[in-house]
This record gives sequence, C-alpha cells and structure tokens, in this order.
Amino acid sequence: MRMAIFGATGGTGIELVGQAVERGHAVTAFVRDPASLARGGDGLTVVTGDVHDVAAVARCVRGQDAVVCALGSRELKKTMIRATGTVSIIDGMKQEGVSRLIVVSAMGIGASWNDLSLVNKLFFATLLRGARADHEAPEAAVMASGLDWTIVRPSGLVDTPGTGVYGVGEGIRATTSKIPRADVADAILNALAEGLLVGKAVTITN
Repeated sequence: MRMAIFGATGGTGIELVGQAVERGHAVTAFVRDPASLARGGDGLTVVTGDVHDVAAVARCVRGQDAVVCALGSRELKKTMIRATGTVSIIDGMKQEGVSRLIVVSAMGIGASWNDLSLVNKLFFATLLRGARADHEAPEAAVMASGLDWTIVRPSGLVDTPGTGVYGVGEGIRATTSKIPRADVADAILNALAEGLLVGKAVTITN
C-alpha cells in the first residue's frame, strides 16, 4: 500500500513510519525538517514542506492509497496545528482524488468524553483545556469531509514497547488510561490493511 504520513516526526508518527516500512508499505513522510526523521531505507520517501501549504500537501498525497494524519504537539499550551493542518490535508486529498484518511485524535473528544473517568475529565478540563479545541475542530472537519475517514482516539499515549493487546471500538472505557504509541500505530495499519473502521470514530486503549 502507498501511504502518506503527516506528523511523521512525532512520537506516534515515528512508530507509524517504522511499522509501515517494516510491513512492506511504500511510505511518504511529510516533514518540516528531514533531519528530525532518523529512520531511512527502502520503502520510505521523505518530503519536506509546510502542512499549511495546500499545494505541497497535494503533491505529497498524489497517487497515494491512504493518508494518515498524526499531527500534534507535546506541549500543553494552546495550539491549533491539528485543526489547521488537518483542513489542509483534507483539501489536498480532495484535489488529488485520494479518499482514505485516518486521523489520530484523543480519548475524551466527542462522544468518548462519556467514557473518561472523573479524574481524566478533570485533567482534560484543566491542564488540557487549551489542547481540547485543537482536537475537536479537526474531528468536525474530518467528519464533514466526505472522505473515507476514520478517527482514532487513543487514551494516554506512552512511549513503552507495544503489547499487541488492546481494545479498539466505540464506547469503550480505558482500563489503565494508557496506550503505547506502538499499539496505536499497529491498530491504524491493521485498519488500513483490512479496510476496517471507515466512517467511525473509535477509542483505542488497554
């Protein structure tokens, strides 16, 4: 499968790139700084650009079978990179006639708010209040895009090794409130390979 990955130098993006290449996919990683993507090798093409440049995004997604958006920021301060970047990706995909899109969001957004524990609701309402809007806006844009979309909402992301044991679905509650980024990447690639979860916003947790 040919896939473009945005946010390829972030924690989840790095896992996506590595696992996709290992599975034999042809991966195009869209990055601002190619030096920040340590991985190279067969099956990986690195494209440098600004995700807000729709023309550059369109060139990156041209001829792809699927697009994965893992844009984000590790900082807690307010940012809208997910919201603005996702809209550019949608616009570029429509220009090039590419329809399959998977977007990484977060548990607690949309209907999954009801599946959070009280502690996590308080955490979202305080420390992550600024980031919440940057998750809600792209989800709304994705759902209204007309593309073959999937939204994946991980519980708390951690950089521990993947377990291969996790739950994916609508309306599921987190057991540990943590999920390795490697497991999120695994679930996304499985959904793409098997043609699953189109038109769904799902939680992934363990």
